[in-house]
Amino acid sequence: MIQEQHGTFCPVYRAIGVLQEKWVLHIVRSLLGGPKGFNELSRAIGGCNSATLTQRLEGLEHLGIISKATDQEAQGKLARSIYTLTPAGQELQQVIDAIGNWAGAHLSEEVIKTPCAG
Repeated sequence: MIQEQHGTFCPVYRAIGVLQEKWVLHIVRSLLGGPKGFNELSRAIGGCNSATLTQRLEGLEHLGIISKATDQEAQGKLARSIYTLTPAGQELQQVIDAIGNWAGAHLSEEVIKTPCAG
């Protein structure tokens, strides 16, 4: 296996392990547009149930990819959480752009035009 033969590939496989989890890249892509509350994020990515979204957000926060803050302007209402990309999360813009460029260059037009979530 490549990973066993070339220890330098280990960080790549670890990153892929994080990013390949369902909904992770959808969450990151959505937050690249700016901070969002839970419900706004849920609507933006579509199709992800609340329990799974909560799990993914907690995992991304634990990894330092997103940060969670409480909306201080929720006077008299239930406080809501606001999610924002950290600098590490913002760096994923380059990864997402690279994947998009690769797809544009190497995938068929039919595959590219297939609708996707997010």
